[in-house]
Amino acid sequence: MKVNIHIYIYIYIYIYIYIQEETALCLHSSRSAPHAAEKMKRFIFLCFSQALICAFVCGHHGGPHDDDHDHDGHHHNNEPDAMPKVATAIFDTSYKMYYQLTATHPHDNLLFSSLSISKAFALLSLGAKSKTLSEIHEGLGFNKSSISEEMIHKGFQKLLNNIKQPKSGLQLDSITTLFINRDLTVEKKFSDKVQKYYQSDVMPINFAENAEALQQINSYMEKKTNGKIKDLFDNLDPMTSVVITSTIFFKGSWEHAFNVNNTREEDFHVDENTVVKVPMMSRRGEYNTGYIPEIGCTVVEVPYKGNTSAFFLLPEMGKLNDAEKASENLSEEAWNKPMKLKEIILTIPKCSISGEFDLVEVLKPLGITEVFSDHADLSGITGDSRLKVSKAFHKAVLKMDEEGTEAVSAATAIATTKLGPPLHVTFNRPFFFAIHNKDISNDIFSGRIVDPTK
Repeated sequence: MKVNIHIYIYIYIYIYIYIQEETALCLHSSRSAPHAAEKMKRFIFLCFSQALICAFVCGHHGGPHDDDHDHDGHHHNNEPDAMPKVATAIFDTSYKMYYQLTATHPHDNLLFSSLSISKAFALLSLGAKSKTLSEIHEGLGFNKSSISEEMIHKGFQKLLNNIKQPKSGLQLDSITTLFINRDLTVEKKFSDKVQKYYQSDVMPINFAENAEALQQINSYMEKKTNGKIKDLFDNLDPMTSVVITSTIFFKGSWEHAFNVNNTREEDFHVDENTVVKVPMMSRRGEYNTGYIPEIGCTVVEVPYKGNTSAFFLLPEMGKLNDAEKASENLSEEAWNKPMKLKEIILTIPKCSISGEFDLVEVLKPLGITEVFSDHADLSGITGDSRLKVSKAFHKAVLKMDEEGTEAVSAATAIATTKLGPPLHVTFNRPFFFAIHNKDISNDIFSGRIVDPTK
């Protein structure tokens, strides 16, 4: 039997009034024993209160729950934190995506966000069923035996809340949107969960009007990114039913800014035969740095404000692809062992790069295929089992410049004497990098710069 708390409140009030009246009568009729009557009132009231509490507790936990009862806020203290498992899956997927993309784009700049891509398809999985659902989960690195479907979404919810906390000097916009043909009716349960777990939108679009649909999507994404991402699509198939977009923009202020006056035009060696002129930022300071012999790279950690750092890895000339391949199997110990705080003169390109990818080709090698085919089961979105994803697109933008406010304190203002001149670390040839946020134990971006002018 389900307990209605209002009934117990009414009973409680009635008992209280009844005891007050009975005790008053008792006091009136027996002026010689007021203390005894008062004790009787307290005793009776206490008994009724205890009985009421026991009945409420037993009734609330003993009876069956309604089918639509929301368990999200129930037993939070005993519920495991799913965010670490979600973060690990995103991190592992990032490596797989990186090596897939470097294999297909061996000579290009590269920038993507596994966080943004994983978020987009975890969102989509809310409406997926059967093999389509299992492919998405397995492709994103989730093992059903170790994490439930509900916990995956709760993990993303917490992770996204963490990265959206206001951080000084850190700007991060991650926007995932599902555009659905307006002739289809989206299930309320699906749209509610999309908003609840992913703070994302489901937008109706008239795909039959090709030019209009294209303009609507591009305008929407430009507005959502405050003009940072424009012209996301240049064409759409009129037969399109569902489009999912995943965009992310990051701009961080360095913990210790580069002085604009130290930026100079210098040579950047794209390859043995190609040299381009680029603005190079330079700063003398203390950075975690070291050399990893297993991959033949010098690595430097450059901190941003907001508990985020950029890790830059500089291979020998012409060895970028070899270093990337070798890093695939590098242990965490090998990564961390060489890193020590040293005074260096760091020189790195000032540039703005972007990455644009058709996610169909990125995700197929991970086993996510059915969702893009005629066999897709996305019936949880509209109730129509014939629905499939017609287009999935990812665009990322990254800007690196001198900007930032240097923290000044007594400790940082003290001049120190070093033994010998500082080491010069100059990123004047192709290198790769990751921008890592410690609050979520994950990379916001992964990428490489082969030519800073492109």
